[in-house]
Amino acid sequence: MATALDEKLTHLREKVSIFAAEIIAPRSSRLRAHLEFPFDIWRRMATEQLLGIGIPEQYGGFGGTYRAISVAGEALVSGGHNMGLSLSWTIHQVIARFLLGEFGNESQCGTYLPAMATGANTAAVAISEPEAKAHPKYMSTSASMHDGYYLLNGTKSFLTNGPIADFFVVCAITGTGNDNRKDFSAFIVPKSTEGVSITKFIEFEFLRPSPHCEITLSGCRVPEAGILGVKNQAYDSMIKPFRDVEEICLMGSVVGGMAQQLALLVTRFRAAPVPASDGLKLRLGHLQSILDMLRIAAYEAAHMLDSGIRHPEFLSLLLSFRYLAGDFQESITHLLSEITSEPYSEFSSLSVDVSTTVGIAAYVARIKQQKHGEQLLAGKE
Repeated sequence: MATALDEKLTHLREKVSIFAAEIIAPRSSRLRAHLEFPFDIWRRMATEQLLGIGIPEQYGGFGGTYRAISVAGEALVSGGHNMGLSLSWTIHQVIARFLLGEFGNESQCGTYLPAMATGANTAAVAISEPEAKAHPKYMSTSASMHDGYYLLNGTKSFLTNGPIADFFVVCAITGTGNDNRKDFSAFIVPKSTEGVSITKFIEFEFLRPSPHCEITLSGCRVPEAGILGVKNQAYDSMIKPFRDVEEICLMGSVVGGMAQQLALLVTRFRAAPVPASDGLKLRLGHLQSILDMLRIAAYEAAHMLDSGIRHPEFLSLLLSFRYLAGDFQESITHLLSEITSEPYSEFSSLSVDVSTTVGIAAYVARIKQQKHGEQLLAGKE
């Protein structure tokens, strides 16, 4: 069973929980209120070897699986009470574990993974564009060969960790296939590359202090050795799967956020002057049941990802997690409103962050759900 953690994962969960409770939680209110990224906490994460959880041991990491990232993400939020920092941490893990770990060659992994494990480097994924978002039909950032180098031109937006990144993984058009569809390649572009500039800092009222920005690439010279994975195959092999990997790794953080929400709610009820009714106990039991089911789903989805097998139930698991998480948010918010109308900033912030995280790429999830139905009508598995 995916929730039956072995000794290594149990130790990891305890280690992250203690770190989060001692280092992050005392500053959770300030972290939610300000945009400044807490580099001192990030460095402490590196010292405690928490930045390399998904990085192989040969590159100085923990050698953890996707399930390890999910377990650690849950502990980071439930103990630290901040989803924004966990978002930055998760993106760091996914880039290292998925993009570089699965598609990087020996030279690329040897250059970047040790630096990511120690916190000397972090990275951002540059896929979305201001107008096109991540739709391949409308993306326009290009990479053309000139004098032995690729020249990258275009604008990328909504880069999580962009302002603190030392390098970017940039998705760019490198040709057109026989069917007239664009071919995309992924490039590793160091921030120091001439022609790379941050053109806009994007400020959100949620998921703080995770930083976001827009970058412009103007004639950036990248050698052929800077291509990550196979040329012209990045969209299908890396970019489309990246969203699923990101979603699965964020499930742990979402469960951690909801666990903290429930703990805050129970604390309020315990302090209430009126004894708890049977109806209240029933509804709290309902919330606990959903939370436990979501934890199982998060760990199981990560376990499926680790197996390398595309299970038939994989998509259903991702979609069901969204449904149940939404049910949890609706139920717990309504329950809190019945006992108090006073502002409860920590609970409200967590609610917004959880809902925002679950709602990422909701339109894509809707399309997948529709295709699920189409396959059912067509009699396909």
